[in-house]
This record gives sequence, C-alpha cells and structure tokens, in this order.
Amino acid sequence: MISSPPGAYRHSNDQWGSFKRLSANLPEGSLVVLDRKVAKLHPTVLTALKARRPHAVLQLTGGERAKSFEALEQVLSAGLTLPRSGTLVAMGGGTIGDVSTMAAHLLKRGVRLVQVPTTLLAAVDSSLGGKGAVDVTVRGRVVKNPVGVFHYAEETWLCPELFASLSDTQRREGALEAWKMVASLDAELFQAYTRRAPALERLVKDARRLKESVCAQDPYEQQGLRRVLNFGHTFGHVLESVSHFKLSHGDAVGLGMLCALDVGRALGVTPPNVAERVEAALQKGPGVLGRERTAQLLGRAALKDIQVLLAADKKTGAGGELRMVLLTDIGVAEIRDVTAPQWRALWPAWTQGVRP
Repeated sequence: MISSPPGAYRHSNDQWGSFKRLSANLPEGSLVVLDRKVAKLHPTVLTALKARRPHAVLQLTGGERAKSFEALEQVLSAGLTLPRSGTLVAMGGGTIGDVSTMAAHLLKRGVRLVQVPTTLLAAVDSSLGGKGAVDVTVRGRVVKNPVGVFHYAEETWLCPELFASLSDTQRREGALEAWKMVASLDAELFQAYTRRAPALERLVKDARRLKESVCAQDPYEQQGLRRVLNFGHTFGHVLESVSHFKLSHGDAVGLGMLCALDVGRALGVTPPNVAERVEAALQKGPGVLGRERTAQLLGRAALKDIQVLLAADKKTGAGGELRMVLLTDIGVAEIRDVTAPQWRALWPAWTQGVRP
C-alpha cells in the first residue's frame, strides 16, 4: 500500500494525554519548534523532549512576529539536514504553528508534522485544517496571512496540563473562536452553550469536530466551502493590524463578528433578532470585548488605510468587493459580496462604539 505524502490531507488524528506520555512515541532526531514561554512555564517539556534525542529544539518567541520570513528562515536553517522521513513538531500557539507548518511544507518538499497546541485558540482552531502562513508588510501595515501553504499534521497532541497556565485573556480568545464555529455551524449546540457553558475539554472537542466537518469537504479550499470558517475574520484582521497586534487574534475575531452581524443586518441578510441573540450570547458566554474597543482602534486609523488592508485581504473579490461570511440564521452562514459603500455606511457607528 502506498502511503500519502507528508502533509497530504488526512482526517484529524487527535491524541489526548500528558505530554510526557505522548512524547514517548516521538521519533528520535525530530526537529522541535518550541515557544520560549512554554519552555519557561513547563520545564518538564524540555526534559521529555531531550529524552527523545531531538535533531534540534529551536525556541522562538510566540506572537505575530513569529509569522515572519525571518522566523521561517530560522526554522528552515535548523531543519536543513532533516531527512525527508523526518518529523517537525510545532509546540506553541497559533503563530508557532503557522510558521512551523510553512517550514514542514518546504523542508525537503514536505516532512511529517505534529502539532502540539499550547493555547486554547490553537487547540480549537489553527492546529487543525492544514493551513500555515506568514505575514507581509504593505505600505507600512502588516497584512495577515497573504503567503501560505496547506500541510496537514499527521497527529495533534492535546495535553490538558499545558492549558493550566493560560491567562483569562487567552481562555477568552480561544472560547471566542470556538463560539464562532458554533454560532455559524450548529444551532443545536449554540442553544446548549447558551444554557450552560461547556467545560474546556468539551469546548475543544466540539470546535475541532465542527471545523473538521468543514475541512473534510474542502481540504484545500478549492470549492469555497471553508470560507464559512472566516466568520468575523474580515474586519477582525483589520482590527488586529491597526492595533499593531496588541489586540489578540481571538478578541479581534470577536469584534469582527459584531461587525459582520452589523453588515448582515444592514444588508437584510441577518435577521435583527438573530444578530441580537448572537451578540448577547457572545457577551454572556466567552465575553466579547465591548464596541468601545472597536471605536478606539478605528478612531486612530484613516479610512484609506482600512481600505488598503481590506484590498490586500485574500478574501477580497476581483472587483474589490469583500467576500464576507454573514449569518442568515443561528448555525447557518452564507458568503455575500459587500461593496465599499455598504460597509463604509457603518463606519460612523463603528467609530462611535455603537450598534448601527
């Protein structure tokens, strides 16, 4: 039987357990890309890794700066002598996972990848789906993810003890990404979550199941089905950029969802009662930041800069229209083209921190 090449699409192979137990199966001579903060917070991780005689353990500082060509070059240099049959382990949050996925795809035209998400956000979202990307600066503004690859992980290790050190902010931003999928994909689960907030492990398993169900239908984003996962990302990425990435990705997506609800309501796509229910659930459940935060960020930016960021977004159509994910009901989303005059009409309310 001929096996799939490294990085080819495969259904998620999630392994739950302690890092010490799971790492015992790591092939010797693997390249590990490890978030420096994780190494400091969880010193036993390095002990377990060294027991497997790694090719190298490259420590990087997590955060948006890790998604750069400079960081990618560091990973590639560390893995130059890794064999084609080698393994790259990405251990950290989403940014470490992104640059490691890029490197795994490029090294020897593809090596085996193992994801070990250490943040809730990476666990519910970025470690699943095969995407890796780096950022590019355009006219002084950082554009998120315009250069990337698909390279699926062979395994994902989910180690609950690594989540114990997460801050309330990190838990909130991960929960917001999970609620994004629930609100746009599963009405029944949305109802259940509004009645009783799920435990962390349940939240991770539900979010990964929902994302996997979408990715399995469109693994390389060729049919457009995966676009539904971008609910809240169009203006979320803009808010991240104008904050110079002081606003976390999950919090940005939360505010981006509010913008998407506003756009949908203004276009007559999202029924007002649906928009109100989702916004109330995001406030009560994961705790989306207030609209005043959107106003603070957009108030510092020129409208022309916002247009540059949106034009560079990979979800923009050929005519410059935004391809936005808008809700038509709880658990039901559609892709709609939104013209510049349509979203600009909401700008005054957004910069005042009020619902249009």
